[in-house]
Amino acid sequence: MKYADFKRQPLFWNGIAMAVLTISMIPLVFLDTRTLLGVNLWIKPIKFTVSLGVYSLSTVWILKRFLKDWRFNRKTQIVLTITSVIEIVLITLQAARGESSHFNVSNTWNQIVFSIMGTSISIFWLFHLGMILPILKEKGISKSVRESLLWGLTIAGFGMIIGFFMTQPRPEQLELMKQGIFQTSGSHSFGTGEPGQGLTFFGWSTVIGDMRVPHFFGMHVMQIFFVIAASLLHKKETSDQVFMVRFMGGLFLSMNILMVVQTLLGQSIFSFQPLFTVVYGIHLLFIVSLGLRLFSFPKFLEPKVFI
Repeated sequence: MKYADFKRQPLFWNGIAMAVLTISMIPLVFLDTRTLLGVNLWIKPIKFTVSLGVYSLSTVWILKRFLKDWRFNRKTQIVLTITSVIEIVLITLQAARGESSHFNVSNTWNQIVFSIMGTSISIFWLFHLGMILPILKEKGISKSVRESLLWGLTIAGFGMIIGFFMTQPRPEQLELMKQGIFQTSGSHSFGTGEPGQGLTFFGWSTVIGDMRVPHFFGMHVMQIFFVIAASLLHKKETSDQVFMVRFMGGLFLSMNILMVVQTLLGQSIFSFQPLFTVVYGIHLLFIVSLGLRLFSFPKFLEPKVFI
């Protein structure tokens, strides 16, 4: 599709704005050496601008390509744009102040920020889920492409809701709150012990459970399914395609659920745990095999005229 098809779409410009913000904040990582919990203050807003930028640019393709005539198309784009902008503005503002944006209830302002962010992302999630039904009802989509879109949107919705595991206050935090001491409410870490330095850039713990991993995985599996949908658009529809997309969707979803379970058990997904590691390996083996098979399907043959 052409640029003219996208330049009137709010989510397109949201994606562009996130890309510009990402580029503009990269120099701050080197110019501003302040850290929070051992991590440069600007890493977090950069991670969120990249994530929301990718989400916006991939989702606008779905809305423009498959739901062009849906009556709530523009409203959905506007709400997704506004709520994501609220998240980024608050995360960036807190980074500039040298404060944590998530789980921080140490004073009235931080409590307000945390509450607004929770409300905006809940609205974002509801409008994301709102795209599932019209995709399901749209008649002009082939079965395999529809399956790809539905699995992508559904798993992303599951990935988003995982975030609410992190916002629940822990027993020790509740005890402090009863004493009138407000510091944090919730955490991305699960298990006992220190989370360690974490993976480069992402900061995910390799020592204890970190709910950001399944949260990120679920949200961005969506883009994999959108790529699959795009690749199947011009290929001959077969029942095998539908089965393989459905099977792949089930594998990705079960992997995401396993990640949540392992994290709640306090285990890092990046540490060797015989049972989980073997199960992940089997999942990935099937996913790669199915992916290679899907992309190997021939395209529609162009009609030839013989004279």
